[in-house]
Amino acid sequence: MKFETIHASDEKARELAQILLNDKALAILQLLQDGELSISEIASRLDMPISTVSYHIDKMTRVGLVEVAGKKYGKRLQEVKLYRASPKPILLLPGKPQAKKKFLRTFEKVQVISLSIAGLIAMGVYKLVASMVKPAIAAVNQTKAVESQSNVSRLFVATKAVANTTTSPAHAVKASPHPYLPYIAALGSFIAVFLLLSYYLNKRNF
Repeated sequence: MKFETIHASDEKARELAQILLNDKALAILQLLQDGELSISEIASRLDMPISTVSYHIDKMTRVGLVEVAGKKYGKRLQEVKLYRASPKPILLLPGKPQAKKKFLRTFEKVQVISLSIAGLIAMGVYKLVASMVKPAIAAVNQTKAVESQSNVSRLFVATKAVANTTTSPAHAVKASPHPYLPYIAALGSFIAVFLLLSYYLNKRNF
């Protein structure tokens, strides 16, 4: 369950105290616990000026006691907000932590987790791609070695040239994978996983 957190040193804490000591504000809050109402409807039911209701609604919205529940259209087709009592509990803390230090601790934690997982996945991708690429590269190298041995005699070269036109070793060379492909794949997966994990963990307020 999410909490509305207010620190004792915040201005919100003073506003919260003022609301709890104000009979009109408490009457509005109690009325909004029974349903969703507009400011004019609240004013009509409690026999209060609209300006007074609007003032207390603004203050209670800022501290988290009241929230916008929806909208409707009035007689002149004007958009009117509907309010209700917020179901979120309010947590009052005695002190305010240093936001910068808290952010840095959270940021460091997210980066360490993201880097660790991204590194492990990148290592697995490298091994997988390398296991697929190395046999193909070895086969191409073996083909080149056989072709170099054919230069021992011109006659053999001539016959080898004829054979080359049928077997097309040039095609084998073109089809051979790049020797740095495992590194490229590992680097790409590392960056992608790191960015996705960092975004996900920050989004979840980890």
